Amino acid sequence: MKPKISQRVRRALYLAVALLPLGSPAATLEPGAPMPVLALSDQHDKPLVLGPSTRVVLFTAEKPPNDLVIKVLSAQAAGSLEQRGIVYVADISAMPAVITKLFAMPKLRELGFPVGLAREAATVADLPRRPGSVSILHLRTGRVTNVQFAQTEAQLLQAMQPAP
Repeated sequence: MKPKISQRVRRALYLAVALLPLGSPAATLEPGAPMPVLALSDQHDKPLVLGPSTRVVLFTAEKPPNDLVIKVLSAQAAGSLEQRGIVYVADISAMPAVITKLFAMPKLRELGFPVGLAREAATVADLPRRPGSVSILHLRTGRVTNVQFAQTEAQLLQAMQPAP
């Protein structure tokens, strides 16, 4: 015989479950923290390495900020991102595989700069994020020196400037 649960208790249980976070909260990187090692490939399946010459990491986890980054980076001179130590990382883990294969990858392959693709959310779980924003991490010798968020082209261009 099944025990009876009152309507009030059932509602409280539903509410408690609904308020639980989906997974553990991500630890965000703060100035002084070492940049985690990211095992990523770009849109051409080439390894993308964040090395000692990496000065700025642009990170997106949503489509509108991704579109903003692509617009801004596409307007940059060829090779200037590498010269300035700028690396772009996009979290595509939530994108359905069929959409990734049929639509996203062909468009990404047309870009003139590498895009590090995080296909699993855990890979970039520690990177800071804010809804509707591009996360910009400034690095020096593999450590985070500053974290910024940009929502406009002007903010993104300003944040991509070398740190003083």
